[in-house]
Amino acid sequence: MVDCAKTPKIPRLTCGKGDGDRLSNLPEHIIYHIFSFMETVDVVRASTVSRRWRYLWLSVPYLNFDYHTIWSDPESRWSRRKINDKFKDFVNWVIFSQNGSVNIQRFRLCCWDYLASYDNDRTIYRWVSAMARRNVQVLDLAIASLYPFEFDLPHSLVTCDSLVELKLSLSFHVHRCFLKLPTAAGFIGLKSLDLQSVALDDNLFPEFISNLPLLENLCMLSCVFPELKVLDISSTNLKNLALESIVGNDNAGNDDAGNDDAGNYKLKIACPNLVSFNYIALAPWLPHFAFESLNSLQNAFIDLDDYNEDDMENERCHVLSTIFNDFREVKVLKLSEAILLEVLDPDPAHEEPAFFSTSFNNLKSLILSAGPGVCLMPSMLRLLNCSPNLEALAIYSPKHRRGYNAYRKTPNKAAISCLTNHLKTVEIKHFSGDMNQLEIVRFLLRNGHVLQRMSIRWVADVKNQGKIISRIMKFRRSSSSVVLKFLDPKPADDFSDYLFDDEQKN
Repeated sequence: MVDCAKTPKIPRLTCGKGDGDRLSNLPEHIIYHIFSFMETVDVVRASTVSRRWRYLWLSVPYLNFDYHTIWSDPESRWSRRKINDKFKDFVNWVIFSQNGSVNIQRFRLCCWDYLASYDNDRTIYRWVSAMARRNVQVLDLAIASLYPFEFDLPHSLVTCDSLVELKLSLSFHVHRCFLKLPTAAGFIGLKSLDLQSVALDDNLFPEFISNLPLLENLCMLSCVFPELKVLDISSTNLKNLALESIVGNDNAGNDDAGNDDAGNYKLKIACPNLVSFNYIALAPWLPHFAFESLNSLQNAFIDLDDYNEDDMENERCHVLSTIFNDFREVKVLKLSEAILLEVLDPDPAHEEPAFFSTSFNNLKSLILSAGPGVCLMPSMLRLLNCSPNLEALAIYSPKHRRGYNAYRKTPNKAAISCLTNHLKTVEIKHFSGDMNQLEIVRFLLRNGHVLQRMSIRWVADVKNQGKIISRIMKFRRSSSSVVLKFLDPKPADDFSDYLFDDEQKN
């Protein structure tokens, strides 16, 4: 049961003129919508707010149970086993007290693995099966683990026709947690699949994905394939694919394991309707890409989350450069610092990358990420030259990226087609006013003949903003209509969030 001893009393809201309880007069669908943003324990507690709300929790179609927030500092009062028992009692009480004929729109469960593996406890499977019987549409399971365990998707869930979105996270501290994939056909209505921190069978995974007829969105984060040689993702309906930190095996990247070929696997993607592709690699797990039928691809993002210069030499640099030919038709391109510095701006003694002979004729938006003080100018100029129809340029400078490199001044004038005819918008985030950033601003203002807006968002704690603004305002401008905006820093501004914001705007 819920420990409500410290729950504050919530005063009833009234109009002040004796015409009743405002909350009681709300339409039922609005009340349910309010409940959808709340955890279930708070929905139960909210039954005291209004007479009409007293029994609504019995039919609310949104259930949200979180082990971490249901009590205040529970570990100071109980053992972990006791907390799990109390949590299990509460979830059981809610699920089996509710009106079973009400369809569940979303079920979210965040808990420890005791409920899935301790003493062969099947509690989680019973809850999931109960949700399947109630035609659940969105299922979100996050199970934290101290020990390895195998999670088997219940047959009732696999055959649940109403399920459209499945998110499964098996976070671990030491051991991998294995997700046992179904071998029989199922999930016929599933449109979105999000897998995080799970170990998978690389032999079963390709067939599992290809047998999801309506799958449109696939996201995989920190997933492990113990015997990975080829990761084959083939789906006729898939539109959005995001892969981050895919690991080939448990010993990959471990120098003591003597596995020099750890990062070499083949990533085969055959998705004719793919619109968006995001790939973040954790060195050394950079695959050899094999793309097929990417005629629909519009948005592409490639990032190396961790790397060193040796990793980027020769073969790895070639692997990254060759994939640009497959992205030549995209409309939105996002590139990380590693790509910009090691592939687009290689050592002058090296040969010019071959893909520079290919133009990104359809590219409308270019988004670049590089740490503070990094000179992006050579890479940026090469990309601008390759993108004759570019309309929007965004530059993001996360603090956690690599340190400074040499400042390089650019020519005052450059005959670049997109700067002369198309580039209208420039956005710079995390602006500190260092020499390299100022050089980019100066160059774009001087050469952007049709530039309409340049937005500069400050990084936190810039003390000489006034002097920097004064200096920028003196830069020569080729466009008489360009408007400069200087914006305050945003808390928790993240490159990933920025990418999604940008996609929504385009």
